[in-house]
Amino acid sequence: MKTDNNLLLAISDQISAIRAERDINERIRMLHRLNNLLPSDKRLEFPSLITNAYIRKALDIILERATATLT
Repeated sequence: MKTDNNLLLAISDQISAIRAERDINERIRMLHRLNNLLPSDKRLEFPSLITNAYIRKALDIILERATATLT
């Protein structure tokens, strides 16, 4: 359980960092790295055009999936 809590905290920290980043290209790179850390069945499939609105929604989905899986 402690490991799950640490992983959830790490994911939450990465999400906060992505939300704080201003550069869209860096946000996309960070989002891809975060997504690749997730189990394959929990990963998002990204559209060909990624907007700031999509990034915000994707981060909410990732946090929701991680919380459901790790708690």
